[in-house]
Amino acid sequence: MILFSCSDKPSETAIEEKEKQNQITLIFKNPVQNGAYYKPNATKPSFYTTQTGDEIEFIDDNLITQRLHIDFEAEIDTVIILSRREWVEVGLYYKGVDQLKYLFQKGDTVLFDYEGSKPIAYVQNRSEGFRVTNFDLIERDSIATSEFTAAMFIEKQPLLNYFGEKGKNLEEYKQIRKKKEEVNLKNFTQEFDKKMEMLQSLKAKGLIDKRQYQYRVLNQYFQLAEIIAVENRLNPEIEANATTIYTEAINRVRNELPTSFNLRNDSLLYSNRYTSYFISSIRAEFNKKADYYEYKTEASGGRITNYPQAYDSVQVARHLSQIEKMKAQYYYVEYIFKDAGYFPIETRWEYLNKFKNQYQDTAMYNHLIDKYNIKFSIDNDLKLINTEGESTSLEALVASKQDKVIYVDFWASWCAPCIKEMPYSKEIQTEFDSDQLIYVYLSADRKDLPWENSMKRHELNTGLHFRIDNAGYTTKMEELNIPALPHYMIYHNGQLVNKDAPRPSEKDKLIAEFNRYLGDQ
Repeated sequence: MILFSCSDKPSETAIEEKEKQNQITLIFKNPVQNGAYYKPNATKPSFYTTQTGDEIEFIDDNLITQRLHIDFEAEIDTVIILSRREWVEVGLYYKGVDQLKYLFQKGDTVLFDYEGSKPIAYVQNRSEGFRVTNFDLIERDSIATSEFTAAMFIEKQPLLNYFGEKGKNLEEYKQIRKKKEEVNLKNFTQEFDKKMEMLQSLKAKGLIDKRQYQYRVLNQYFQLAEIIAVENRLNPEIEANATTIYTEAINRVRNELPTSFNLRNDSLLYSNRYTSYFISSIRAEFNKKADYYEYKTEASGGRITNYPQAYDSVQVARHLSQIEKMKAQYYYVEYIFKDAGYFPIETRWEYLNKFKNQYQDTAMYNHLIDKYNIKFSIDNDLKLINTEGESTSLEALVASKQDKVIYVDFWASWCAPCIKEMPYSKEIQTEFDSDQLIYVYLSADRKDLPWENSMKRHELNTGLHFRIDNAGYTTKMEELNIPALPHYMIYHNGQLVNKDAPRPSEKDKLIAEFNRYLGDQ
């Protein structure tokens, strides 16, 4: 018997197969967390790129950089990347500050196995050479003269120098930095030659196809372009010898590309390396056209770019394509919300709506709303949520502890100076009985997961813990004048008595302040 179907409707199996063609499947076998940077021989991390396991990065079809989560507790974890593009770049965090880059094809299934902390990728559904798939990892293992390649050290030098040389005075820091720069420059030349030889050898032996070769060459080109831009901005006294070396290197890479290849086109914005270079260029050009917001408290001070002005400068720029303008202005809107404490609520809404009305891009608009927990109403008080999901307000909390001295610690999981204070905050609490002093941690994290993970990681087991659910959408933050984190306050008898209190690390000063109010009880 032969059966025929008269229905034009595709079967569920056909739909499922078609959807599989628009995705990349990543399978992680016994995954190892790589989102933290450890100094050599250290047992504790110096810096976290991410504490939530969001260690996969790619740019989606809407030009939005997305991070995906890996379950490091699972023996096998499967992560799906959705995309209708034929090729998608995927970045995997490595050693905290580095990223291993891969170029995968739509429909690929990729198995990641681990050798120690090293992720080894195997494309399952098509034939691709091991050295091509894992080029970045092999490059680092075979040419790096220390824990990172010289190019990575040069690119990430402000961050790596900060965590590597904390505690040094300014003169010591300058001398160490100069010595490192000399070593990095020497190593850069040797490593660059080896990397180009590796690529050219794969090409000569027919082991790498044209697309993968061009992808790797472009990544090298834009890494060098960004290094040159960053060096000129952060190190204006850079020696002529260094400039010559970088320029010769970038010209050598350029010669590996067709002469007709356009090194500035909108499709390159799907590349993480190009996007990083593009945003660096935008910042260098348009930040200079904007003023700065400055702030100063008893414990700290600083300044920040007037992002709304920079956004407006991009608007009138004639040399940018419409897509480039959108990407640049998205960057500035994001930073208006990322550094929300500097900009009035009305200004944030104004520029979010400007972006939405100008580009009609609901994907980018909705991504900002979700990522920064954007609200469209203004409250009079801080809405606080505890670890059980129960809500209260700052006013109600203070009122419930009227007969106590309350020390309020405003912090966030992403705030390195905040985290640095945590050992001191735990020590301070041992100096006083809990019926005398109430220690209240108020986190400005926009989501529960990073807040909860940070509390566990730093063993914050004492005090009262809340997340501020409306930090950027309440007049109370402006009333309290909290320009930056960390920030500390003291309440006594239900009243704010010190709105810029000493930090926990200023132990003697802080204890004296507490005793001043405890003596009145």
